[in-house]
Amino acid sequence: MAKSASSTRRERTLAAIVRHARLLTDERGLDGFTMEELAEAAGVSRRTLFNYVPGKLDAVLGPDQDPDEAIVATFLSGGPTGDLLVDVKELVRTSLEAEVPDPAELAAVRRILRRDHRLMSAVHERFVERARKLSEAIEHREGKAVDPLDLRLIGNLILTLCDAALDESLADPSQTVAHHFDRAFAATSALFGTRRA
Repeated sequence: MAKSASSTRRERTLAAIVRHARLLTDERGLDGFTMEELAEAAGVSRRTLFNYVPGKLDAVLGPDQDPDEAIVATFLSGGPTGDLLVDVKELVRTSLEAEVPDPAELAAVRRILRRDHRLMSAVHERFVERARKLSEAIEHREGKAVDPLDLRLIGNLILTLCDAALDESLADPSQTVAHHFDRAFAATSALFGTRRA
């Protein structure tokens, strides 16, 4: 389905706000500019800016997008493989892949995440919210078949793997967060696969 002109314009405006928020944060730090300066840099009014983002953290991190509806529908119907953990991994990985900015912007994002703990905390909080939504999706998919403890463990494990993937991505920018998530998932699977209780 084709996007409307207003939808495309809205996406361009949001992209400009996020890009300029990242540039300003990279140049001056998160506290080094005002929302008015961000609005001016992005070429929008202050009112328009606040219609798109509530504050600096959201402007820098950009929108927290939900995974593709078709992928979620496949997961909820028991796919793509029928193995819960593999399917969880694919759902999370797809979400991480969808968020990759262009290389120059990605480098700036990595620099600012390393420098400002508030941004890292905000990313972690987004991971927490995603883990909560994932737990709800698993519960919907599996129904009463999933133990509440299993649900909490899967959610916490995915949260830990996402945090590890972000840390690894900051340390090794040659690979994406999604790639590092795959590595962390594989390492965890290997650890538990070779141990006996």
